[in-house]
Amino acid sequence: MYMTSAKSMASKVTWWHIGAILLMNAAVVVAEFPASGYNIQPETPAPDFLSSPLNVTFRRGELAILRCSVYNLGTKTVVWRRHEHSFPLTSGSLTVVADDRIQIGHVDFKNQWDLMIKNVQPEDEGVYECQVASTNRNIRRLVSLTVIDSKAEAMEITISREQYVERGEPVTLHCNVTGQHYTPDEIDWFRNGEKVTSEKHRRVKLLKQLSIAHKTFTSILSIDKATMEDSGVYVCRSSNMHIANTKVHVLSAETSNKKRGTYHDGYADEHVSSDQMKSSASTIRQATFAIICQCTLLMFTYCYK
Repeated sequence: MYMTSAKSMASKVTWWHIGAILLMNAAVVVAEFPASGYNIQPETPAPDFLSSPLNVTFRRGELAILRCSVYNLGTKTVVWRRHEHSFPLTSGSLTVVADDRIQIGHVDFKNQWDLMIKNVQPEDEGVYECQVASTNRNIRRLVSLTVIDSKAEAMEITISREQYVERGEPVTLHCNVTGQHYTPDEIDWFRNGEKVTSEKHRRVKLLKQLSIAHKTFTSILSIDKATMEDSGVYVCRSSNMHIANTKVHVLSAETSNKKRGTYHDGYADEHVSSDQMKSSASTIRQATFAIICQCTLLMFTYCYK
């Protein structure tokens, strides 16, 4: 009886220990994995801006584009406004001001939300704000717009000096145009009022060099072997209608002394020419005198027969 009771108690103690150990293990597991862990949603990253120009310059009448690229936008909206104003210009892809020049450049599934201003004017100049709509205005990017009146744009244009070349020699002319705020778009060449192009004038080569950093446009006109037709007044004209001109003189062998510009050579040529004229006149006088003598001799011979 006692033995049976002891065995029963030992059995109860054993199962109690096993149950306690299982409960402790379960508690450890629950402690390591919170009850809400299975329903946790990954935190959405905050919106941020991609790199884009913060200062842009356009000429009056051009299409001004202010870049703004936002990633991780989610369900939020991009709003554009002038920095000094609280009322927005655009919201999402909609224009909310009564100005048909303003619109948003956006493509579905793209990060870009560019503000575009058609026919931009000097009064549009200023600081603009690209903002991700929220309770505060902390997620924003400022872009400064400068508008230039092209008529007032200062340009510096230079061209090679007047040239004298022999027929068959090369001709090279340089035209440099430097802008104050931007690089000129193009340079055109003219000779005696006629536009010069490589397509129309096969012997003429036009080389263009552009430097955005120095806002300089250089055009080089070259002719391998000059002919007499290449003489004339050469004009280079920038896209802003600024012009510069120079002259090219192509000389033949007979006029090479003009290229040298020496009076002595010209005088020597004139002196030689004068001696030749005197020699010719002397020859004519001698021939005339001989004919007169022959005629006189014939007359005397006829009279005394």
